[in-house]
Amino acid sequence: MRFVKDKKAVSPVVGVMLMLVVTIILAAVVSSFSGGLATDESKSPQLAISAKTKFGDSIVVHHESGDPISLGAIEVRIFCPEGDYADVSWKVNLTDTDNDKVPDAFHEIGNDNGVLETGEFFKINWSDVFNPNPFYPTWSKNPWSSPYIGEKVIIEIYEKGGDKPIAKTTTIVRP
Repeated sequence: MRFVKDKKAVSPVVGVMLMLVVTIILAAVVSSFSGGLATDESKSPQLAISAKTKFGDSIVVHHESGDPISLGAIEVRIFCPEGDYADVSWKVNLTDTDNDKVPDAFHEIGNDNGVLETGEFFKINWSDVFNPNPFYPTWSKNPWSSPYIGEKVIIEIYEKGGDKPIAKTTTIVRP
């Protein structure tokens, strides 16, 4: 038996192939990390809310936690999953007659700066959401085109012009 005394460990072709594989893997890792950095998408605010509804008076929404958000940058939609108006949704009237960038329907209860922050509330008048029903029978207890006492109401907050809710809560209409 004869041993070769050649001191070369790996042929040049195998060495080049290994370097090429390492380069490709490194490029893939760098590409995967930097791929999300170049997008212009802004992240939607996240918030948790709760609400209380008082029939014929108001809906009070409490910002429990999350990002602060301008009251002028949101839309509020009310959905009734049961009762006479099951599967009907209402959009809050967002008219801003005094041009303060806060819809007239929203009444901030907090520092009154037009930005809803954690721990603050805003109130929506019942009449800014629901319309009086001119055709209701005189024996009816509900003169509004709205959910009635004891019925569930789902309140959703959207970014203005958005199609996905950024916050959602369910409450029961109280007397």
